[in-house]
Amino acid sequence: MHLNYLILAHNNLAQLDLLIDSLDNDKTSFFIHVDKKVPAAEIKKYRFYRNSRVKITGNRISINWAGFSMIQATLLLMKAAIAAKKKGYFILLSGQDMPVKCNEYIYDHLHANYGKEYINFWTIPYSGWGRDGGAHRINYYWLIDKIGYEESHVLYILQRKVNLKRAFFKDFAPYGGSQWWCLTHDCIKYILKYIKFNPVIMDYFELTAFADEIFFQSIVLNSPLQDHIVNDNLRYIDFQDGESHPKILTADDIPVAIRSDKLWARKFDFQHNSIIFEELANQLKT
Repeated sequence: MHLNYLILAHNNLAQLDLLIDSLDNDKTSFFIHVDKKVPAAEIKKYRFYRNSRVKITGNRISINWAGFSMIQATLLLMKAAIAAKKKGYFILLSGQDMPVKCNEYIYDHLHANYGKEYINFWTIPYSGWGRDGGAHRINYYWLIDKIGYEESHVLYILQRKVNLKRAFFKDFAPYGGSQWWCLTHDCIKYILKYIKFNPVIMDYFELTAFADEIFFQSIVLNSPLQDHIVNDNLRYIDFQDGESHPKILTADDIPVAIRSDKLWARKFDFQHNSIIFEELANQLKT
């Protein structure tokens, strides 16, 4: 079994070096998408650029928050990883993640549970997604990658006023959840095959808000693999009440994250606190 890490990064590339260093061994490969807004010359400054186990996607996407561009970048990583032909788990991380278990533990845990699909999910509407349970994300047209989030939100308000709604797919229930997942080779192959033969799903989600929190859940939960799904993405993430972004973890959070049953954690910020990475490394050795 091989561990294929798919990493979405857009800033703090020095932190990306630390993430890859912490996971790097002969049972891992790394596939990295760096936001197109980062100059190519900047990427070449870092250790990961010269690491033989790292492949950086050549066709980079300029990612917009809440836009379908996040899905496009993720699919680039999935296709690159599948092409490498190393079966095992495919783990989607952000450049601000870090492991909270040692590599041996991560590998042994996933090897012992191989065949399970780890993805966080809930049905839509979901009480934690506001007044309509997040239904507005799919029931209205969002042009985030074309005109930006703020302008698209204005367009959404206008659609609500005139009751202009669009229908979701028949016999295909919508699901939401966290963007991050840990899926098997068979599951990744299924997703790529499904979108190839059902291009309408790409067209639909291109006009969806926060598609990265709906797209993969909806495909996998409506698939023959649904019985293998574990409702857990194996991430330690701390969302404070009322916040739309996870808390930036501090040294006080490290013991809690390590004692949890999770394998990775987010969100870390090198510029906010660089000492925490040394503290994390030290505690993982004990």
